[in-house]
Amino acid sequence: MKLTECFLCGSKCAHEVHKGTRGGHSDIDVLQCDDCGLVRLSETPEHIDEFYRTSGMRDHLVDTLAHTRRTTHVDDERRFRMTTPLIEGKSLLDFGCGDGGYLVRAAELAEAVAGVELEDAMRDALEKDGLDVHSSIETLGRFDVITMFHVIEHLENPLAYLEQFQRHLKPGGKLVIETPNASDALLSLYDSEAFADFTYWHCHVYLYTTETMKRLAKKAGWTIESIRQIQRYPLSNHLYWLSQKKPGGHQKWSFLRDAELDKRYGDLLAELGIADTLYTVWTVPDAAE
Repeated sequence: MKLTECFLCGSKCAHEVHKGTRGGHSDIDVLQCDDCGLVRLSETPEHIDEFYRTSGMRDHLVDTLAHTRRTTHVDDERRFRMTTPLIEGKSLLDFGCGDGGYLVRAAELAEAVAGVELEDAMRDALEKDGLDVHSSIETLGRFDVITMFHVIEHLENPLAYLEQFQRHLKPGGKLVIETPNASDALLSLYDSEAFADFTYWHCHVYLYTTETMKRLAKKAGWTIESIRQIQRYPLSNHLYWLSQKKPGGHQKWSFLRDAELDKRYGDLLAELGIADTLYTVWTVPDAAE
């Protein structure tokens, strides 16, 4: 479907920031709204929902969940720590729960946890692992907290989902959104063409900045309780991108890892507004209570 108009501000004026997208879609470009700055695809691939459901991208992982979760452990632990004050003794829904690593951790603290996962094979594996996972939120009740980790950038109609979430949150409920930052230093500061080729993917319909995330919340009628930037990938990853033009530098050049250096580098990027990830907490509007 052609995305001819910015859903945030209604502008039809946009300029191209990248030609083509990862995933074999050379005909789908990446645009940025001239008025509000929202980064979006020029169009979305056909049958994208079917792609998420049956793509088979993670079929090889479903029989090795324990191994898979080791690769997401750092993010799962960080998300658990960041959400602990919100989920303790509460009911939690993780929308787009992936391999379930965060859900398993959250279940140790929350009163009840559930997940929504579109991919059939992964959902079946999670259910066999004892997790309460569904293909849709529509049949579920209300929760104290809904989390979305690297999901909203995939949604073709985020406003419809945000409206739906309001109906599935209890009074005073919280929505936690983590998403890539369109102003990532590798794009906005280092101008890494290799990283642009990698990160501009046909599945990332929209990429947000701090400002466009604020616009999104306002347009959807939510209140942003907090918004911050975090740096998931360390300096060694960036150096590897700039030198080798490939991902995985934090693993391949792990000898350059230093906790204090990585923290200072991440904090500096966050201060400059060019860290790789946005982390926000939204409050359900009074009208939905």
